[in-house]
Amino acid sequence: MKKTTTVAALSAAALLASAPLVVSASDNYREAGERYEHRSDRLMAKSDLKQYSSDELRIMAYGQALRRYGPGVEVTVDETPDGTYRVQLRDAEQNLMREQEFNRYGAPVRGGRHD
Repeated sequence: MKKTTTVAALSAAALLASAPLVVSASDNYREAGERYEHRSDRLMAKSDLKQYSSDELRIMAYGQALRRYGPGVEVTVDETPDGTYRVQLRDAEQNLMREQEFNRYGAPVRGGRHD
């Protein structure tokens, strides 16, 4: 009888000690996503996003093209009527290697593909 009472008391103590862990682990991902969704909005509101000029985009695109394709790459940046920039990469024989469109913040808009 004494052993049964001791085992029951230890089991009850272990169950009560683990209760806060069980409660905190029952959070589902959707609730956690909603909780952190507002945090990212707050951070984005405080950030200063830089708008790039066509010359700045050309320099950045040329640097990326040199790193990726090597010397001999020609980069042209044209502003489109809807306010985006079309970047074209051509090789030494003027063959079009890649064309992509970016917004004023440098983010891809259309024509993007992941290699």
